[in-house]
Amino acid sequence: MRNYHSFALAFYLLSTCFQLAFYRSVVLPRHCFTQLQATVDGLGTGKFELGEATVAVSSIIAAPDNYVLLDSRTEEEMAVGIIPGAITKAAFEADPTKYADKEVVCYCTVGYISGACTYELRKKGHTNVKNMGDGALLGYTLAQTAAGVSKPLVKADGTATNEVHCFMPPLAALAGEGMVGKSFADPPAMLEAANASIKERTGL
Repeated sequence: MRNYHSFALAFYLLSTCFQLAFYRSVVLPRHCFTQLQATVDGLGTGKFELGEATVAVSSIIAAPDNYVLLDSRTEEEMAVGIIPGAITKAAFEADPTKYADKEVVCYCTVGYISGACTYELRKKGHTNVKNMGDGALLGYTLAQTAAGVSKPLVKADGTATNEVHCFMPPLAALAGEGMVGKSFADPPAMLEAANASIKERTGL
């Protein structure tokens, strides 16, 4: 009887661990991806009508060498952490011919500001530029942490980090397990300024 109870307890603990692992690796990320997509839609990213000019996070993670990633965020945001190898918009515009035969993918926190950047650059004739989908940077960190990568971003000096600028505090919970979110002191003001800049640059 003692052996039966020991076996039952071991099975229960194993089953519980499996359920927790499944929740962390599948259920929770799926819920976060849903929330991220709702955020992207709520910001009005659809107005840029990028259609097929969008690249999935899974494609970027599977074959990173196939893409040049363009970080379209502010210096304050990039200082917290960027995707390894990413360039800035200024670097791209300084010599766009350098990337003419590359698939350039813009990203920001969730894909809204990078959507505007993609729209702007494509209107200037850079049709090789696309936007990162699936919740953009937070979707990227969420996918990477779900796959077991604890520090998916890097600092300016190349040091790996689990810190990510999430624009506003509520989005930190969607960045993935173990990620440490940073945000602007006044997110509404920053969003208002971003929208004004987008309107000026794109007319949208």
